[in-house]
Amino acid sequence: MRFSDAVGLLLLAIAILIPSALFANWIVGRNANADASLRLGATILRFNLGALGLLVLVLPRLPIWETPTASSTAATPPREKIILLCLGALLVAATALRLYRLGEGLWLDEILTDVTYVRQPLGVLLTSFEGENQHFLYSILAYLSYQIFGASAWALRLPAVLFGVASIGALYLVGRRVTCARETLLAAALLTVTYQHIWFSQNARGYTGLLFWALVTSWLFLRGVEETRTRTWVLYAVAAALGMFTQFTMIFVIAGHFILYGLYLLARRHAKWNLRWTSLFVGFGLAGFCTLLIYSLVLPQVVGGMGRETSLVDAWKNPLWTLSELLNGIQLSFSGSVAVVGAMFVLGAGLWSYARSKPVVIGLLWLPALLCAAVVVALGHHLWPRFFFFEIGFAALVVVRGAVVLGEFFAGRILKWDTRKASWLGSALGIGLVLVAALSIPLVYGPKQDYGGAMAFVESEKQPGDAVATSGVATVPLIEFYRAPWAVTDNAAALDALRASSRRTWFVYTFPEVLRAQAPDVMQMVEREFRVVKIFYGTVGDGAVIVTRYDAVSASLDSR
Repeated sequence: MRFSDAVGLLLLAIAILIPSALFANWIVGRNANADASLRLGATILRFNLGALGLLVLVLPRLPIWETPTASSTAATPPREKIILLCLGALLVAATALRLYRLGEGLWLDEILTDVTYVRQPLGVLLTSFEGENQHFLYSILAYLSYQIFGASAWALRLPAVLFGVASIGALYLVGRRVTCARETLLAAALLTVTYQHIWFSQNARGYTGLLFWALVTSWLFLRGVEETRTRTWVLYAVAAALGMFTQFTMIFVIAGHFILYGLYLLARRHAKWNLRWTSLFVGFGLAGFCTLLIYSLVLPQVVGGMGRETSLVDAWKNPLWTLSELLNGIQLSFSGSVAVVGAMFVLGAGLWSYARSKPVVIGLLWLPALLCAAVVVALGHHLWPRFFFFEIGFAALVVVRGAVVLGEFFAGRILKWDTRKASWLGSALGIGLVLVAALSIPLVYGPKQDYGGAMAFVESEKQPGDAVATSGVATVPLIEFYRAPWAVTDNAAALDALRASSRRTWFVYTFPEVLRAQAPDVMQMVEREFRVVKIFYGTVGDGAVIVTRYDAVSASLDSR
């Protein structure tokens, strides 16, 4: 009996013989009979496991597999060894840059991930979907990091670091498929020192994981189209499903690949192309099935919970706001508004060059981004700039190409240098781009939101008879995470009552626009009658933690 046959039969036996309730109880470690959603999820999982068992039994017997070829034992050319050594040095540097000050203050979304998911028992984590803040694969890896290293900010962020470094390696694989080694290494170097890449690599969320899977699936997609190997498409399906398990935005990457594959089918409709339909169904069909499989337990919750986000700040749904934030990010990365204009010009040159030489790169960069923007806007969802972070690898390739092309054009057409000298100038301009981006590295370090600093300040400054309160989104970080012994005032009446019984009243909050939407009466009272004592800035835009205070004695004197 084949090993695959034994696995397939085992999966079928599990699907048929184990009742859904028993399955659910075993996973969550408690009696789950009262949870109808979980029982339904267990039933879906049983069905999908049975389908997987049938696939494992049937797929190896289909005539879609290429004959294995002997692996090459040829020695690596000296030039390739140098290239790999350079890549290794970049990965070491990237790791050091991302581990440095990894334990700085967490911000709101990281704290929500910690409190809602990572600190829960594994069975609860696997069966909980409270909303889009749940990045399942990241939560699982962070949970394992806690089990190994203990609960801390740096352990919570460690999976983001690993995915961030791995994404630079994945960019190298993609780059070698679409351009030369020189441009690939320059693009990898640019990611290594880019502010946004370091920031997200120190952000305990699934975005660097999403970037990694987007690059890996793009590499496998390019390989699959060029080589038409079924095994490559199976790997594509698995990587795509893991990307979906990391963050739902991955669906736009897969959709972009699907459109590009359709264009390939159309362009090569008269050519002999073995397994063209097999690749389509194995790659994209299996990716869909694997995604359903890994989401089986929470599928009822996901279907019921997606798209229910209520908008607190209407401006966050405006594409112009998103574009403004993206431009601010470019300005931060390249240290100035003048550099933004230059970066956009270089980007345009890169797009023009790739459109002439390798247009698939344009599709990989723009198709998922445009699909994401169109769908998110149509759903009335907040259009966060971080939704487009998964495109940063392709953007690096395009920007580097633009710098190299402009350098070579200037050297060849203006200075009349020969091709070799022009190539050196192109490389120098690419290196200059990396060095300019590196100037922003010091700005990335520091607390993302300094809740701890604000709390320590208030506790050290408050006097007997003082009261301290908070409200809005600051409640979970300050009360549930940092365990501050403060009051929560969700309306002006509660804050006024606290103020009436206290000599001085401190009020700590963050994200003013959100508080204004959640509790407008509280925000009006704070802006009108409290004075700002200190502001604790962080690297999250508009995420400063603001400490204010109302002094009863001073207010009494003012009223006279």
